[in-house]
Amino acid sequence: MTKLEEFQQELLVLLKQMDAICDKHGINYSLFGGTMIGAIRHNGFIPWDDDADVVFERVEYEKFLKVLPENLIVFRKSWVQRFSHKDNPNIYLDIFVFDVAPKSKITQKMQRLGLKAMQGTIKKKVTTKRGFIGATVSLFTYIIGLLFTHNFKLRVYDSIARIFKNRPTGYIFSSLDQFKYIGHVLPRDVVISYKKVDFENTSLKIMTGYDAYLKQFYGDYMKLPPKEMQKPVHGNLARFD
Repeated sequence: MTKLEEFQQELLVLLKQMDAICDKHGINYSLFGGTMIGAIRHNGFIPWDDDADVVFERVEYEKFLKVLPENLIVFRKSWVQRFSHKDNPNIYLDIFVFDVAPKSKITQKMQRLGLKAMQGTIKKKVTTKRGFIGATVSLFTYIIGLLFTHNFKLRVYDSIARIFKNRPTGYIFSSLDQFKYIGHVLPRDVVISYKKVDFENTSLKIMTGYDAYLKQFYGDYMKLPPKEMQKPVHGNLARFD
């Protein structure tokens, strides 16, 4: 077994534990991102993937936090939540959250702009890969971020993400996602129900609207990437020994 395969087995343990907690308490979740693609395309992990992602609707995530066993933790260093064993936080699942998005396109853009600006304040370094304007904005938000504590910035971030929580707009978005994905708004119907699918040697949940989500975020998700791109990209193996 390769080091990557061993790492995936450790992630699988966490996925099974999360699934067991959610089943016991009637909580819905879904595999997400590359982990969902792996479930649909490979019946398990993408062979070269070095992380695991899940997503909750906000109300389901809040239920999950209330029933978390003492030996398991949820923590965050950036805006992304992570689920891990208390005694080994170097191996974790990334947790994303679906929050309510407003109906108005203008209001959607304002909420998205606020979250992207807050991501800039939370980042530990300036992003220079988006050209001069992008680098200038990144530098500005980074400097602003130095004026506030990390916890304060996370509280502001979460307040913006949850601002439409109690409004049935019919739309949701992945509020803790990467800069390039946070603007994708989905109809709430994608999470109206869930089902179990085969994943490695077990079965895990996905939202029944997975096809609409994956096509909007990834395009033709059943098509394999070029051979040169079939390699780990998250750097998580460096923490695994």
